[in-house]
Amino acid sequence: MKTTLELPDELLRRTKAAAALRGVSMRDFVAEALEHQLKTSRVSGWKKVVGKARKLDTAPVRKAIDTEFSKVDEASW
Repeated sequence: MKTTLELPDELLRRTKAAAALRGVSMRDFVAEALEHQLKTSRVSGWKKVVGKARKLDTAPVRKAIDTEFSKVDEASW
């Protein structure tokens, strides 16, 4: 997929240089950098908790969600 990014001039220059030094296209360099960032970034907040929760631990949360959704008026959707 094609996309357009606006990058600071200095960052673009460094990115082009780094890609050239590795002998890869800028497209491949940026894709690799994004993949690396996504793999190594830390998850915070509720995702950190929910991602590690055991199924039994989520039962109270699931019950609260079901209770609240049962109050939604379907006609308003």
